Amino acid sequence: MPTYRRIVCCLDFSPQAEAAFEAALTQARIDQAALTLLHVVHAGAPQLPGEKPSAARRLSREELKQRLDREMDGRYVQKAGGYPLTVRLRRGLPSVEILDELAQSGADLVVMGAEGLSGVGLFLLGSVAERVSRRAPCSCLVVRPQPEKT
Repeated sequence: MPTYRRIVCCLDFSPQAEAAFEAALTQARIDQAALTLLHVVHAGAPQLPGEKPSAARRLSREELKQRLDREMDGRYVQKAGGYPLTVRLRRGLPSVEILDELAQSGADLVVMGAEGLSGVGLFLLGSVAERVSRRAPCSCLVVRPQPEKT
């Protein structure tokens, strides 16, 4: 089994991203790897009739970073239990920004959820996970949440 040194986990705060975070954190702990949490604000996305612009697109970079830090701290940093994390924020097309982050960081593993919060946009634009996994310069782990036990 490979040993990873730099892991990037892509987060959009969906249930799939929660599962991806758990998998990335587990792998980072096993390999004592650097773990970067990456969130991409989808700037410039096509608007569908009747769709309101995302509130995130109206915020300044600093306001967005403050909100992201609060969200990351509440959801992920606490769950990491002291494991060192780097939080990165990018704005643009998610697949393009993720691929650029992977190339710049020298990541050897990217972890992401199979589906995110894109809804109808996913149908129109294609899966971010699919696009990234086809073009990534490193190994990819695409995670689905475990089904709830009834």
